[in-house]
Amino acid sequence: MNWQATLEGTLFIGGATIVLLIVARFINQFVMSVHLTESLVHKDNPAMGVQIAGYVLGMMMIVAAVLTGEGSGTLLTDARDVALYGITGLLLLALSSSLLMRVFVSSTVHESVRSGNVASGITAAGSYVATAAVIAACVAGDARGGNYLTAMVFMLAGFVALLLITFIFRRLTAYDDVQEILGGNIAAAMSYAGLMIAVGIIVGHAAKGDFVDYMTSFAGFGKTLLSVIALYPIRQFLVQGVLLGSGFHLYGGGLDTEISRDRNINAGIIEAVSYIGAAMLIAKVG
Repeated sequence: MNWQATLEGTLFIGGATIVLLIVARFINQFVMSVHLTESLVHKDNPAMGVQIAGYVLGMMMIVAAVLTGEGSGTLLTDARDVALYGITGLLLLALSSSLLMRVFVSSTVHESVRSGNVASGITAAGSYVATAAVIAACVAGDARGGNYLTAMVFMLAGFVALLLITFIFRRLTAYDDVQEILGGNIAAAMSYAGLMIAVGIIVGHAAKGDFVDYMTSFAGFGKTLLSVIALYPIRQFLVQGVLLGSGFHLYGGGLDTEISRDRNINAGIIEAVSYIGAAMLIAKVG
């Protein structure tokens, strides 16, 4: 069937989306070990709200990617593929984001979110969106030539790239990101989350596309990843020098002072948006 052009296709997309969102809610609730209604409504936990917002955005990215394309023409085959890739993607979103947050920040990061630390919530939300960008690229329904195995291989490669690149780029800061985030520094959390999302977009762009063979596809994957280098001058020169007027520095500088000492949320937001905007531009024209 042509999902986008028929009534049956519209009903299929609507029904699949509802089912996948219900599944996603219970997956997240299980992984976070917390009752969402109690945290969001009864306890009014803003950190949990921010974290859930990131998860909702991430799962919608995955659902949208799975439902792209025209389908196979057989309802049962399409339903099977959507269930397989959709549920797998949503499960990996919850598990991989939880694992990456423990590696990126701390093993206590989820406890920090449950205790109401908004900075930890922002960082967790960024992790969800970043990993979703990678997963969505690997389960996209409009890709050709690959299968379930190739999707998992490039998804794993994407997670490794996301982890390593983010780790390397956080060495650009003169302050301790983990200490600042766990200490409730929202500006530092915005900076960290923005970087993760930007790297996720670039890694997802590198992993996306038709599969030819492993050698050719991985060569293209590695070549596209090199564009992540553009994020360095974005931080040190564009944001720090041009937008904040703090001068140009190869390492550290006024931007670090604004975020770590002054906890300037304006600086954190500008840095985050600049990262994401640059990544979107790279993914669009690259």
